[in-house]
Amino acid sequence: MDLRKLSQYFKNEKSIVEYFNDNSIEIKEASQFNFGQSNPTYQLSFKNSDKKLVLRKKPDGQLLPGAHQIEREFEITLKLSQVSFPVAKPLVFCNDSSIIGTPFYVMEFIEGRIFKDIKLQELSNQEKQEILKEQARVLAQLHSIDIHKLKLNHLGKSENYYQRQIATWSRQYKLAETQNIQSMENLLYWLPLNIPQKDEHDIVCLCHGDYALNNMIFHPTQPKILAVIDWELATIGQSYADIAYMTQFYFTSQFQSTAHQGGVKGIYQYIGLPEYQDLINVYFKSRNIDKSIDLRYHTAFSMFRLSSIAQGVYKRALQGNASQKEQGLELLKLGKHLSSDAWELINKLTDNDPFRLKELLKNDIPRWGSWPVSDRAKHLYYRVRDFLKTEFFPYEKQLIHEAESRPPETRWKPLQKLHEIKLKAREQGLWNLFCTYPVVGKGLTNLEYSFICELMGTSIFAPEVFNCSAPDTGNMELLVLYANKEQKMKYLLPLLQGEIRSCFAMTEPQVASSDATNIQTSITKTENGYKINGKKWYISGAGDERCKFAIVMGKTSQDTSKPHQQQSMILVDLPNPNVKITRPMHVFFSDEAPHGHMEMVFDNVEVPKSNLIWQEGKGFEMAQGRLGGGRLHHCMRLIGITERVLDLMMQRGERRMIFKSKMKDIGSFQQKLGELATQLSACRLVVLNAAMQIDILGNRSRYIFKILSECKAFVPKVTQNIIDEVIQIFGAEGVSQDQVLSMAFIQARTLRIADGPDEVHYRQVARLSYSLQSKNELLQADGYGLPTLPKL
Repeated sequence: MDLRKLSQYFKNEKSIVEYFNDNSIEIKEASQFNFGQSNPTYQLSFKNSDKKLVLRKKPDGQLLPGAHQIEREFEITLKLSQVSFPVAKPLVFCNDSSIIGTPFYVMEFIEGRIFKDIKLQELSNQEKQEILKEQARVLAQLHSIDIHKLKLNHLGKSENYYQRQIATWSRQYKLAETQNIQSMENLLYWLPLNIPQKDEHDIVCLCHGDYALNNMIFHPTQPKILAVIDWELATIGQSYADIAYMTQFYFTSQFQSTAHQGGVKGIYQYIGLPEYQDLINVYFKSRNIDKSIDLRYHTAFSMFRLSSIAQGVYKRALQGNASQKEQGLELLKLGKHLSSDAWELINKLTDNDPFRLKELLKNDIPRWGSWPVSDRAKHLYYRVRDFLKTEFFPYEKQLIHEAESRPPETRWKPLQKLHEIKLKAREQGLWNLFCTYPVVGKGLTNLEYSFICELMGTSIFAPEVFNCSAPDTGNMELLVLYANKEQKMKYLLPLLQGEIRSCFAMTEPQVASSDATNIQTSITKTENGYKINGKKWYISGAGDERCKFAIVMGKTSQDTSKPHQQQSMILVDLPNPNVKITRPMHVFFSDEAPHGHMEMVFDNVEVPKSNLIWQEGKGFEMAQGRLGGGRLHHCMRLIGITERVLDLMMQRGERRMIFKSKMKDIGSFQQKLGELATQLSACRLVVLNAAMQIDILGNRSRYIFKILSECKAFVPKVTQNIIDEVIQIFGAEGVSQDQVLSMAFIQARTLRIADGPDEVHYRQVARLSYSLQSKNELLQADGYGLPTLPKL
C-alpha cells in the first residue's frame, strides 16, 4: 500500500480534514487486522495525531461476481449512523483504484473489545450472559429500523428472500467448489425444496448477514455494543435469517483451527452460556413477540450460507488472493464441519427422513438393494420419475408425430413442446444430472446417475428434457476436463444452461473410425491458427439449428512412430461458410430429425489457435475419456427403454386373448417373459457394477476399460434381442407407428455400431482378459490349470 499517495488523497478529502481538523496529516503506519477473511481491513495511525482510522478495501486479484461490494457497506453504515444505530461512522469512499490498487472506504476507529471465541473464556458466567443478550437486543433494534425512511429498500427485493439467497450462495459455492462434499450437496438440494411458509413475525428488514459475535465492538468494561462492523453481506432480507445466524453456534461442533474456533454444541450449558431458547426469547421480546418459534430450518440455512462463504475464501486462498492466506486454507475444514452439522440438524427436524423416502420406498419395488446410493439421489430419482409421469409422457405421442410429419422448411427446428418441458425441468433443478465433477455437477456418483439415466432412457426425447442427451453430455464432460477458462465461458457455459447444442465430429466414411488412429481429417497449423480439411459423417445433432459448435477430431501430426499422438481436437463455431452439411444420413430410412446425423465437409476451415483443446497430440487421450462415460450412458438409457418394452409386453399379455385365454396365462408367454426379464436384469447388473467400479477406481485402469467394453458389447446386443422378441409377440403392431417398439429396436441395433462396434469391444475384452490374467495367483497352483506340457 502506497502510504504517501494515500496521505496525499486524505489531505484533499474534506471529511478527513474535518475529522482531524488538520490538512497536513501524514500516515505513519497501516497495520492489517489479523482476523477476517473477506475484505482486507487496516488500522491507520498518523505521525501528527493520536487519532486513528480504519481502512477497508476490496481484495486484490480476480473476485467472484457480486462479492466484496464495499460500496454497499459504506452506504449502509453511513445511513445507520444517522439514526444512532451503533456503527463505526464512515468518512469517505474512494472508487479510484489508482490510490492503493482497489476501491476502499475509511471509517472511524472504535476502541473496545472484540470477542473472537464464542466460549468467552475470559469472562464470568454472568458477563457471558449479558454480552450475548446485548447482542440479541441490538439485533432486534436493527430489524426494527424502517428501511424505507432510511432509503435502503433498494438494497434487495422484498419477496422470495430465502429462494434468492439459496440460489445465490449455491451459485457462489459451485463457482468455488474444489471437491464433492456430500453434506453440502444434500443442503444444496434439500433447502430450496423445503422453504417454510412465511411467518408474520419473519419480517422484511435490513439484515446484517454476518451477525456473529466477532463482528461486534463492545465497550471496554461494559456489556454494551459500541459498533456492529463488517456489513459486506447486508441486504434486505427476512429477520429469522439473522437471529438464526447469530445463534448457529449452539448447533455447531467444536474444532480447533487458526481460522475458526467452532461452536459449543453439547457443551454450552457447562461453560456458562445462556440456554438457546432463553437467548432467542430476548430477541423476540425486544420485538414484542411472545411466541415459541422453531428456527431449525433457518439455522441450517445460515450454516449452509457460512459454508459457502468458507468455500469461497478457501478457493481464494488457493489462488493467493485471501486476506489471511494460512487461515483461509483451513476454511475448507470449517465448511465441511458446518455442512455436516447443518445436515444433522435437518435430520432432527425431519425425524431422520429429510427426503420423505419412507413413503416413496413403501410404494416402489426394492430396486435399491445394497447399492451405495444416497437418499438424496433416491429422492432425485423419484422426482425425475414423477416429472416424466406428469409433464412428459402425456405429450410424447405429440412429440413423435411432430418430429415425423414436419415439412422440410421446419424439419430441423427444435420441437416447441419439448422446449417448454425443458424449461419446466430446469426451473425445478432437474438439470445436468449426468455430470459427476465439482462446480458443474449435481454431486451424483456414476452409480447414482445410472438409476436416473435409466429412467430418462424410457423415451428417446426424455434425456434432452433434463439436458442429459448425447452428444452434449460427452462434450460437456470433455470441456470440463480439458478446456481452458475462455473456452469454458464461450462453449461450456451455454451448453450447461441449455441455450445451445453441439456435435462431436469424429466418424469418417473412408476409414474404420472405431480406431481413432485411422482418422484422416487434417488440422494444419497456419500463421494465425489452424486449417481443417476432411469429411465426416453420422455426426449426431449437427442438423439441429441450435447446434452452435463442433468438436472436431483430426490429425495435427503425420509422425507414424507415435500413432496415438497424431490426433488433436479443435472447436469450430457453427454455422461456418466452409463447413458444408451435404446430406442427413438415414438410420433405417429415417433422418431422425430434428436431431439427425449429418454428413459434413470441412473445406479449408480456418480457426484461431485459441480453439485448440488442451494440446496438440492429445486427441486420442481425450477421446478415450469422453467415450468411456458416454458408452455407459448409452447402456443405461437402453436398459430404460427395454424396461418399458417389457412393461408393454406384460400389458399385452394382460389384454390379449388367444385360444380363449389371456396371453399372460399361456406357458410359452411366461417362459419367454421370464427369459427376457432375466436377460435385462443381467444387463442392469453389468452396468451398475461398471458404474460403481468407476466411482471407486476412476476411469483410467485396464480393468475399467475391460468392464466398459463388456457393457458396450453386451447390453446393446442383449437388449436388441429382447426388443426383437417383444416385437414378435406384438405382431404387425410391433413394427407399426402405434408402438415405440420399432424405435427402441433401431436404437439398440444402432448402438451395436455407434461408439465402437461389438467386434472392437469384444476384442478389447479379450486382450485385457489376457493382460489381467497375470494377476490370478491361482494360476501358480499345481492342478489349477492345464498340465505342464512335456518338453520335446
